[in-house]
Parts: sequence; C-alpha cells; structure tokens
Amino acid sequence: MSKKVLYSRNKKGVSLIEAALGALILIPIALLIVDLIAIVVANSMNDTAVKNCARAGANQPNPQSAGEAADKVLATFQQSGIVKSLTLDDLAYKDNDVCTAKTTMVVRVPVPFPGLNEITFRGTAVEPIVGGAPR
Repeated sequence: MSKKVLYSRNKKGVSLIEAALGALILIPIALLIVDLIAIVVANSMNDTAVKNCARAGANQPNPQSAGEAADKVLATFQQSGIVKSLTLDDLAYKDNDVCTAKTTMVVRVPVPFPGLNEITFRGTAVEPIVGGAPR
C-alpha cells in the first residue's frame, strides 16, 4: 500500500489579504453612510426650525412681535455638534394673510471628504396668520 502525502496550503495569508482589501472598500462606504445620515438629520432639523419660526410668527398680532417670537424660537433651538450656525434670514409678515420664514443652516460633515467639509441648507416655510385681531 502506498501512502499518499497531501500537502495543504497555509490559507492564513490569503485571508489576511482578503480582509485588508475588504476593509479598503467597506470603511469608506461606512464613513459615507455616516455622512449621509448626518446630512438627513441636519436637513430635518433645519426644516423643523423654519416651520417653528413661521408658526411662531403667524401666531402674533403684528410684524414686530412676529420677529421677536421667531427669534425666540431660534434661541431655544437645541443645536447638535454638527450644526455650525442657524440663522433666520427673513420673516415676511403680511397682515391677515401669511407669515413666511427663511432660515440658513451651515452643517459640518462628521467625516469630511475632499471638497465636502460643510453643507448649507436653506429652508422656507409659509403659515397662515392666525394671531391677528378680528376685524
């Protein structure tokens, strides 16, 4: 009887190379997903802020108190670490019609890619005025 000698390759080196190449592909994708999640959350925050400003302004009886109410809303807005700035650009108050608010939010991307460090979101919201005195 003859004995067959089987030689097996050491596959540890191949697995290490496959893991390294997989990490080179998967890590940038995971970081991009983190950025996309942050962008979606920041856009939602800006949308909420502009709607709250327009609502607060629409509940006031005159343009001056509408502006003060919108500023109070932005002052109480809880910003996260990725929000660099949030400003009220314009508050248009048309008597017995609508209140229009416009905001700008500058967001720092958590994992900056070349050419993508900050993103600026602009929001506009229109609410019917309900705080005016009846005529």
